[in-house]
Amino acid sequence: MTTDFIRDVINSRWEDAFFKLGRLQFKEILQSFATLDPIDLDELWKNRGKVCIADLPKVEFAYKIVKNRQIPFPTPKEITQAELADASAFITKPSYLKIDEDLTGILPKAGTPLTLTDAAYEQQASTLGVEVSAIMAVAQVEAGGRKGFANGFPIVRYELHVFHRLTNGVYYKTHPHLSQPTFAKGNPYHTGKQIDEWRFIHAAMLLQDGAGRRRYSEAWQSTSWGMFQIMGFNYKLVGWTSVESFVADMFKSEENHLKAFIGFCQKNDLVKYIKDRKWEDFAFRYNGPSYKVNKYHEKMEQAYKKIREERIKQGKRP
Repeated sequence: MTTDFIRDVINSRWEDAFFKLGRLQFKEILQSFATLDPIDLDELWKNRGKVCIADLPKVEFAYKIVKNRQIPFPTPKEITQAELADASAFITKPSYLKIDEDLTGILPKAGTPLTLTDAAYEQQASTLGVEVSAIMAVAQVEAGGRKGFANGFPIVRYELHVFHRLTNGVYYKTHPHLSQPTFAKGNPYHTGKQIDEWRFIHAAMLLQDGAGRRRYSEAWQSTSWGMFQIMGFNYKLVGWTSVESFVADMFKSEENHLKAFIGFCQKNDLVKYIKDRKWEDFAFRYNGPSYKVNKYHEKMEQAYKKIREERIKQGKRP
């Protein structure tokens, strides 16, 4: 019911929205109002006169709490002690809906994505003029053992500090679970579960700018995608013309994930280190100073030797 309410609001179906609102518990009303973009919340409130609202005092009480982040005085007689306790808890620590689906309809649909094949590696190796084993070794280490997909969806990580930067911090106070000024402050919001990463994305996509455009572009650019966790804001750098086409391709195949990774290596002049098998130089420039701690260069060298030996045994191009 709560997500149906949100869907009605973002589609300006005010009568349906208020009908569903009347069937929500007070705590759910607070969470639903808080999940909305402030522009949507105000637009909803402007349209209250068009419909009959049985619990208008309660709804207005919730609206003022979310809008002003304080409990209004006096408390309407319709508010119970339990609801007042919910209001106090919200002021202390605001809670938001968990958005488990794309309510905007903008995201590509999950399908049956294609996994990486030998042919894909060989094609990239030929294009770059490097050994297949070398590119496979780098890919294996940098993917960190990840597959590109889970349950038909690309593996993702939403970065709160990037969304904060791309939206100039306008949601820091109203939606702190989506916008934080630094990586360190944003990191505690992560649980390590893909369902929660997608909830971030779905919720951020609901927000809108002053022109009424949903923030899906900023949400996607704030996300790292696929096997190699390429950030969405790099879409143009790695070879795509728009973030929309980049995300659409991230939904299709691990080969596209590999293409994005290779594109990143090309644009950052890293291919020469793969070609010459200078693992330490590559690791330093791709992973940063922490490469020694994580022994990325050693892992690449070991992976290269093992993969090359196995490919030769199988009669494949090394």
